[in-house]
Amino acid sequence: MKSYAPHDRYVAPAKESADLGRLIIGFALIEAAYFVSQRAFSLLLILIGETVGPSDLKPSYEFGDTALGLLLQLFSFGFLGLAVLAIVWIQHNRSGWTIFGDRTGFGHTLFWSALACFAVFAALEFLPPFYSYDGGELQLGRMILLPLSLVAILVQTGAEEMLYRGYLQQQFAARFQSPVIWMVAPNVLFAIAHLDLSGDPILSLQYVAWTFVFGLACSDLTARTGSLAAAMGFHFANNAYVFLFWAEEFTPDSGLALLLFPEWDGAAAPEAVPLIDLIFLSDLALPLVLWLAVRLAIRR
Repeated sequence: MKSYAPHDRYVAPAKESADLGRLIIGFALIEAAYFVSQRAFSLLLILIGETVGPSDLKPSYEFGDTALGLLLQLFSFGFLGLAVLAIVWIQHNRSGWTIFGDRTGFGHTLFWSALACFAVFAALEFLPPFYSYDGGELQLGRMILLPLSLVAILVQTGAEEMLYRGYLQQQFAARFQSPVIWMVAPNVLFAIAHLDLSGDPILSLQYVAWTFVFGLACSDLTARTGSLAAAMGFHFANNAYVFLFWAEEFTPDSGLALLLFPEWDGAAAPEAVPLIDLIFLSDLALPLVLWLAVRLAIRR
């Protein structure tokens, strides 16, 4: 595909170590290193809590329901990014910089990709259905943390892009020419990583499907540009909207929300949600709209 010509240059550094066995081992080592680093970090937080006295530092880190806890959780994805860089260097004998692809205008592309997505999110707030913001309280203290929050989200989303659209997409594409493989396989793994077995099974499956479509959009942008910049901006803007715009008090990942609503008491439990309905289909269309906005912004 002519539109994917930059992807050939993006994949080229991975071709010298494109065997599938090395990829499987590399992915397993990355996951293992990330798991161990996360557990070690949790133990460190427990130790700090015991040293300074009674502390909810570890629970808030795990649930992200306080500003400090969610910041620590997001920054901890740096361990994932470091694991990817280490495996690329040790297992595949190439520079970690090759994960990012063409670095010409990288920041420019990332910025305009994110800005295009933010424009879509802003437009959605002025389109029906209109939601009431009654009861929501603006968290002025969290506004002071906004620059740090944005950096933390960039670390989290950047690390995920390095693994799924960077390492995995490059290695699969170096081994298999078909986009059906190098686009689908990394994003199946990306979607599975977001599976929540503790929640409602229907909602969890919907989220997995949504994440898969979102990942495909990131893969397409990476292939069209030959770099991670557009996908990182796309992913960053989405997660910034999710983490920073609004949330319910005391719920997971609510620690940085600028608009906080009282926790829903669950008095009127909703009816069972069908696997596919109009609401889900409209949600599924969002990544496609964002993808189109990014393509228009970067002209690819």
